[in-house]
Amino acid sequence: MIDKNFISKIDIMKIKAPSGLTYAQELVNAANLLSECIQNRINRGSMQNSISTADIADIKIVGNKMTVTLTIENSIRPSLFNKWNKSNANVFWLLNDGYKVKKDVWFKNIPNFGYRVAEHFVEEGIKDFNSKNSLGIEIEVIRPLHYYG
Repeated sequence: MIDKNFISKIDIMKIKAPSGLTYAQELVNAANLLSECIQNRINRGSMQNSISTADIADIKIVGNKMTVTLTIENSIRPSLFNKWNKSNANVFWLLNDGYKVKKDVWFKNIPNFGYRVAEHFVEEGIKDFNSKNSLGIEIEVIRPLHYYG
């Protein structure tokens, strides 16, 4: 019989993976790979080098779940229409998910001004990551609460 007290004292982050690295090192490598895959998609997209993923800001492991927070540099900017909506735009997520102006204004039907087709940097980067992911890590995207500040 396995002693539960013994198991609770095991630090799984120090256990070696089949690769010879610790699982902690494997998880950091996976987080870096995820960032690289998303960055590659950003660079291929319409924004090329104007938006980038920053260094991994935070890696947390709770139970059997790993949370990686990627910081997106230069993504919060004053909205072009700040005069009316008094807000800032999270440019990264607007470009990732696309947008469409809802008000009936003169620019509503102008591409990349009144609307923009989604680039899906994150989703495509995750697909790329999954094709290289040997650890079986599952990625869940959690978007900011608001696209506008």
